[in-house]
Amino acid sequence: MRSISTQKNRNCLKNNSGQTLVVIVFLLLFSTMVGITISTRFVNTLRGFVRTDDSVKALKAAEAIIERMLITPNSVLEGYIAAGNCDGNCLYSVTEPNGNIVSADVTLKYSGDTDGPYTIYIQPGEAGQVNMTGYGTGKVVDICWHGSASVYAAYAYEESGETKIASYAVNSVASPYNDNGFDTAAANYGYPNCFPVSTTGTPKYIRLRTYYESAYVTSLPTPGETIPRQGIILDAHGYSGDSVKNVVVLKTDAIAPSFFDYAILQTSTTSPLTNSYSP
Repeated sequence: MRSISTQKNRNCLKNNSGQTLVVIVFLLLFSTMVGITISTRFVNTLRGFVRTDDSVKALKAAEAIIERMLITPNSVLEGYIAAGNCDGNCLYSVTEPNGNIVSADVTLKYSGDTDGPYTIYIQPGEAGQVNMTGYGTGKVVDICWHGSASVYAAYAYEESGETKIASYAVNSVASPYNDNGFDTAAANYGYPNCFPVSTTGTPKYIRLRTYYESAYVTSLPTPGETIPRQGIILDAHGYSGDSVKNVVVLKTDAIAPSFFDYAILQTSTTSPLTNSYSP
């Protein structure tokens, strides 16, 4: 009997040892899986931080080279465009202590200077301006837009040595503001709202304002004419690691601020511009 009992005890010890080994192996596998999961999340989070950091650096690099171009005189930028290169001034590069290179480049081209449409975005309270120097006399420029905004245009021209304006105030075709006394636009050129501006005298510029709503306002030249140059487009790309950021800025030619429209007036349709209410 004692021999049989001893044998049973030995079998139980063997079974218990086997079960313990299985539990240990399971715990090791579980711990390994947990460790891998935590490590993977940590690595992915770290990569996310690196990508975010590179993205910010790329954006700052693009903005930095844009700032360089903004403080450069237009006459110098025009020379770059004419020459087709910037003598290295259109490039920016910084090497960090860890070897990472943060860089940027910018391309320059004229805005406007086209026989096609020229569009500017105008919000209520702001003013846009279209340079008309060099545009033909006795021609037409059509002002067109989408939406329900009303548009005011002041065409400035020179006649007999005096600067004068011709004013236009026009509602959209579907305007809910028809009690303001403005004229009404007409559909044309695929736009729901258009009105013509006649270029009498020697054209100088067209001041544009929107009322009630924002709008993209488009100037369409008459066939055979060209919308003159309006400024210089600065198109910059910044790079850091795998990140690339693009910043585009229009550096306009000098234009009068918004309050100019309220400070200068014309006391009659034949009188020159003035800042005095005296007849």
